[in-house]
Amino acid sequence: MRYRLLPVLVLVLSACGGGSASSPEPSLAATTPEGAVRLFFQAVADSNVAGMARLWGTSNGPALVTGKPADYARRMEVTQLFLRNSPYRVTASTPSAAGSDQRDVQVELDRTDLDGKRCVRTISAVVVNAGKHGWIVEAIDLNQAGTPGRSCAGGAVPAEG
Repeated sequence: MRYRLLPVLVLVLSACGGGSASSPEPSLAATTPEGAVRLFFQAVADSNVAGMARLWGTSNGPALVTGKPADYARRMEVTQLFLRNSPYRVTASTPSAAGSDQRDVQVELDRTDLDGKRCVRTISAVVVNAGKHGWIVEAIDLNQAGTPGRSCAGGAVPAEG
């Protein structure tokens, strides 16, 4: 009886082994600036802080790969708090004054405040080409997003519908 369980135990243990937790997911490499923003916002919606860190960084690479800045995980957590539960739409992508490896991507957030009022806020994202890592988000102006749950006043446009 003991020997009948051995093959099952070996099978279970072999199924538990495998990939490295730090290897980048190929599906998260963005081939366009707009795609980088969409993947980043999907990681936000999924509460996937590691996925966000694979899509955020500098032209040197994603924060998850470079480890810079040292507090990148905390920055991703704060960003996730500001952007979660906000349907979004990429509305524009323009060349940046900084060069061809950088784009400015505009995103509309559909927000609801504590009073149930809906509004649309437009935020800017700077996206850079990080070579083999694809396009990644370098900066998002969270000030433009407004404080979650607070009044939609201050630069927000009332949502239709």
